[in-house]
Amino acid sequence: FDVIFHWASSLSPDLNLHGAFGAQCSNPAMSIIGAEDEDFENDLNDVSEYKNLLKDRPTHLLVFMQHVFLQFDPAPLLCYLHADLFRTLSAKETKKQFVEFYNTFLDKGAILKVTVPPSVSNELDRNRPDLLSEETQRRYAQEVQSMQASEVAKQLEDFRQKRMMGMTPNEAELNDVESHYPTDRIPMEMKEKSVAENLLDKMSEMHQSIFSAVAFYMKHLGVKTRAVDSKKSKGGFFRSKLVKVNIDFLIPLPLASFFSFEGPILVPEAPGHSPTSPSPQLEEMDPRLLEFEHDPPNWRELACPEALSCLSKKEIKRQEVINELFATEHAHVRMLSVLQMVFSKPLEREELLTSTELATIFPSLDEIHEMHYNFYENLKKLRLEDNFIVKSISTTVLNRFGGTEGEWFQKLTARFCSHQTWALDQIKSRQKKEPRFNSFIQEAESKPQCRRLQLKDIIPIEMQRVTKYPLLLENIAKNTEDLAEKEKIKQSAECCRKILNHVNDEVKEMENLLNLKDYQRRLDTSGLKPSTELYAEYKNIDLTLKKMLYEGPLTWKVTKEKAIEVQCVLLGDLLVLLQKQDDKMVLKCQSKSNIAVQEGKQMLSPIIKLDSVFLREVATDRKAFYVIFTWDSGAQIYELVAQSVGERTIWTNVIKSAVDDLKKSGAPMRLPLPLGAGGVPLSPST
Repeated sequence: FDVIFHWASSLSPDLNLHGAFGAQCSNPAMSIIGAEDEDFENDLNDVSEYKNLLKDRPTHLLVFMQHVFLQFDPAPLLCYLHADLFRTLSAKETKKQFVEFYNTFLDKGAILKVTVPPSVSNELDRNRPDLLSEETQRRYAQEVQSMQASEVAKQLEDFRQKRMMGMTPNEAELNDVESHYPTDRIPMEMKEKSVAENLLDKMSEMHQSIFSAVAFYMKHLGVKTRAVDSKKSKGGFFRSKLVKVNIDFLIPLPLASFFSFEGPILVPEAPGHSPTSPSPQLEEMDPRLLEFEHDPPNWRELACPEALSCLSKKEIKRQEVINELFATEHAHVRMLSVLQMVFSKPLEREELLTSTELATIFPSLDEIHEMHYNFYENLKKLRLEDNFIVKSISTTVLNRFGGTEGEWFQKLTARFCSHQTWALDQIKSRQKKEPRFNSFIQEAESKPQCRRLQLKDIIPIEMQRVTKYPLLLENIAKNTEDLAEKEKIKQSAECCRKILNHVNDEVKEMENLLNLKDYQRRLDTSGLKPSTELYAEYKNIDLTLKKMLYEGPLTWKVTKEKAIEVQCVLLGDLLVLLQKQDDKMVLKCQSKSNIAVQEGKQMLSPIIKLDSVFLREVATDRKAFYVIFTWDSGAQIYELVAQSVGERTIWTNVIKSAVDDLKKSGAPMRLPLPLGAGGVPLSPST
């Protein structure tokens, strides 16, 4: 990250970014120069050296981008990066790319419109961008780039603070890169690019225009993506025609907050409605939500300078984290308002979704919005009472997350978050099937309130918010001197941790149920017919009536020569081995020989009852394990192979736990002998 820091500051000498990033690398083999190195400026004066360093850190750059896209307007950073490319382009390439740069970032209707210096804007109003000289095009690009520098600095500083608090995305990918020990076979550059390419592919689901701009820039760093068609990536930033959005508010929102209004304020839609779109011409905005259109000022800007000068370093850190709690709650209430006012209410008003359907896609949304709004108001009240240097916050946070209020918070949040996967699937399915619904969603997502986020990016915000509370409160407690105050904040953090664990459990349980429903829909039991008894017992099995505990791919070694890839599903009382065949999930008996099939002997069932199961390790393969179940006349042995030793350990642990739970519940510990299964069959590797 020091690379990004020095690279950004070098391109804008007046940009004060010192200390924006500390050295984050834990691997001594990686040559990263720390921000504290006094010779750094002398060693890296040449811009090309910054860019060479940057090329070695694409994963870090993408993680920073991801943070910016989640928290800020992405246009300034993307513009800043693209402007830098003009330093290396030939005259012919500059001519071509400047036109696309203009269409993407400078044109009045550009999707990624940025602030442009008046002198450049005036010239571009009078002259076509393609008729400017190559030298003028380069100069304009640099001037526009300099205009974005202060915003990029703000984003860098915000990222630094958030990473210190453990609140930045993709930490696992960074750790993967930073813990890599370079070898001749896998040097650090190869590792960086490999992780960066995977990250870039994951980002392909974001807004098409933003992703195209990211992919185009990363291509110049040697990072490619499978998500962009090769023909599209040969040209400029975008091949598809850019949609121009011009927004005119009846009352400019920056001014509206200075006036007092009675009743709702009507904000006109952006012009250019599709004739088939059901989007309403006007939408209502609650006057109290106007303040959420603008980020709140930092506490330092509002606090008394004399009072500030008396604070210790630890207290300043404490106030910074409290301010972070306040500012992020402000942002969260704003996005919940968008979910309400731009999507949920208009969808019902236009009869695109019924109230029942909305209650399952956005369950308890109004209550959740009100709950977070009240918490925000209480935090704001604390700031005002204490002249923006908050003395005590423990009672406010404990009242929110502890006791009956905490239980209510947990209930509402768990209900909303557990439905988000299903909601996203429903919305995606309707968009494919219903053009009118799709038009509505696309036009809603293009509104300025969405800040270039799509609905699929907005729905998970409650889950993201719940994960941040424990970290924020723990950081406040860590910097609190008063012992009683510290203890109450720690108690609040623990309440948040319990809420988060409960929500995670509910989300997982719902995801498991949805997966079971999908398996049930695709289930084919005809493969059980070789065993009359098994087919009779399981031909009408309903997986959704059971609780899924774990699932994943395994290899079923029937014999030394016969290995089958299966999707293994652990239920409360069964271990089910499903084979994927086209779109079906097949339950199929297996045998150790063709003769056995003909005679109906030694049939291995794809459904294993857990009430008499025990496990054994496979001495010759650390990734494999035996599942053995017994009955009065013998036993059957299954050899299952996981994809890694770690995955094998997880499987054996969850199966043992399920078996133990069955024993505690008093389930019978003997199974009837399957038809034709005389004697004790051996493991294929025995």
